[in-house]
Amino acid sequence: MKQKGFSQIILLGFVTALVLVGVGIFFLFPEEKIPFSDKTTQIPNPETQLELQQEPALVVVQTTTPSVAPTSKPKQNPPPPTPIPTPIPTPSQLPILGVSKTSASAIISPPPSMVGINTHTELYGTGADPDIITLGPKVGGHPGWEPYQYKPGMSFEAYKDGSPVLAPFDMVLVGFRDTSTQVVSGGISAHSDDVKLFFKSASPDWPGVYMTVYHLLTSPLLTGHTQRASNDLMAPPAQGFQIFWDGTYTLPPQGNAASYGALIGHKVKRGELIGFAGTVPSPKGSHSFAGFYFDVPDISVNPNIKNGNKNLHLVQPGSFFYWKSYSPDATFPSGVLAYPFEIDGYQLPAEQRDVNFKYK
Repeated sequence: MKQKGFSQIILLGFVTALVLVGVGIFFLFPEEKIPFSDKTTQIPNPETQLELQQEPALVVVQTTTPSVAPTSKPKQNPPPPTPIPTPIPTPSQLPILGVSKTSASAIISPPPSMVGINTHTELYGTGADPDIITLGPKVGGHPGWEPYQYKPGMSFEAYKDGSPVLAPFDMVLVGFRDTSTQVVSGGISAHSDDVKLFFKSASPDWPGVYMTVYHLLTSPLLTGHTQRASNDLMAPPAQGFQIFWDGTYTLPPQGNAASYGALIGHKVKRGELIGFAGTVPSPKGSHSFAGFYFDVPDISVNPNIKNGNKNLHLVQPGSFFYWKSYSPDATFPSGVLAYPFEIDGYQLPAEQRDVNFKYK
């Protein structure tokens, strides 16, 4: 009985000692408290950890390695304005090739409609010598007809001896020259008509352009001219501005030029009478026609010009210009020239078809 009680006392003491030791340890080593916010970062969500690891990598790629394409969508520029469609020209409406935009021509493209334009190419004669054409197409005139060397213009095969010659555009007479004379061809002596008239354009479409018509019988602008006179070709009657393939110059009246009564400064309008076609001898008989050459200004230098305006360029009339038949009620698109002959039913008044007609 006493032994059992003693055992219980010993057990109780041992338990009490354990309790006291535990309490002592608690006070000697208190627990380190962890804030709530730290606990959440110490045990992160796996998806959040993935985002935190990927975002720095994305920033590094964008800022330190420009050669690597970013995964984000690149900045887009504003869309360009919608272009206005340009009509494609048909072959018959192609611009004139080789015509400089710096030339005096106000026309660097075909007229809006080709109806009635270039309808009488069958009447084109021999074109100019391509070697002296320095602006625009080199070739023109009747296919296969070879020009003589230094031929400056194109003839129209639309005339009989004494047929009226019309003005292609508004222009002013600035000079004349008469190299008509007696020539020998094939052993036969015959007269060759070659009255030349020099005009300056008065058309706003062709500022500064000069036109020369040659092989005329006579002109209503030469009020005192004697037809078919034989002149000394070394010193022909001439007056005013003279234009040739290799130069230009101005002359006071030469020889008996004063007797021609030239109306220098007289303005003629498109379609008006400027002369009458002459005749020259040829191996096949007499040949009636009128020739035309045009000098067009450009900022480029014509290497052929030895004297005068070096910015004037010969062009090929049949391919440089657009042409249309003249009538008083015809509408001419800007830049289009009138055929310089009566055609498609149009005729001048009867009095102006007389080779002796003169302007007052």
